[in-house]
Order: sequence, then C-alpha cells, then structure tokens
Amino acid sequence: MVAVKELSNNNFEKVAKRRGHYLIQFSSPTCGPCKSMGPVMDKLATDNPDFPIYKVDTALSPELAQHFGIRSVPTFHFCKKRAIVYTLNGATPLGNLQFVINNLNDSYFLEHGEFKQPEPKKSYLFHGIIAFVVVALVLAIAFIEG
Repeated sequence: MVAVKELSNNNFEKVAKRRGHYLIQFSSPTCGPCKSMGPVMDKLATDNPDFPIYKVDTALSPELAQHFGIRSVPTFHFCKKRAIVYTLNGATPLGNLQFVINNLNDSYFLEHGEFKQPEPKKSYLFHGIIAFVVVALVLAIAFIEG
C-alpha cells in the first residue's frame, strides 16, 4: 500500500523542485471532514502509486498553509513545481480527485485552466409536448367552430 507522505516546511523545497504534478491535502487534526478524507486519500494513493500525494497538517506547518493561502480545510491543491494548477475545497469524493489526476494533461485543461464540460444532451420532449398541446387546441377550436 502506498502511503500519503507528510509535507512540511522542512521538505517542501525538495517537493517543489520535482518534475510533474503532485497533490497536497491541507488538513487539521481537529477537522471532522479532514478525518473522513483519510481513507479516501489512502485509496487514492494506492490507486495512483506514481502520482505523489502529500498531506500538510496546518497546525504543525502554519507557514506552509499561509504560503498557499489556505483559509479552510480540507483543501486540495494540484501543483506542478511551485504553481497551483487546480484546487478543490471541502470533503471531496474519490471520483472527483481521480478525475483531476486523470485529466491534468488534457489539452483543453492546459489551454483553459478548467475541465471541459460535456455537452448537455438535447431533449425534444418538452418541445414535442408543447407542439402536441398547440395542435390539440387548434383542432379543438376548429371542431367547436365547425
């Protein structure tokens, strides 16, 4: 099982110099949602052994939390070198975290800084109902007058 690594002021410089993307979870030992994210983060680390995942305890590393502008926990920063490329806040489902990991190199994301939303499926049901009602009214009026 791959473990989530601890990140602090002492080892941040080494992490910031690495190549590729990595994830930092900012949390607090007194935060209920942060505690609930523990098994999610362990599963994410196990499912993605080549994707570095770090955890920052904001109580032990307040300078690092301040450097990243953390105002609430849990906060998840997907980073590359020193740059934050994507952020999620609050308790987050495993699927959402995995989606970001899977799509960090997507050309649309790299160009726009956001993920492309799927086109909504067009439904003609509403239009069909309106057309049916209009035709029914026209026929009813024609029947009454004729």
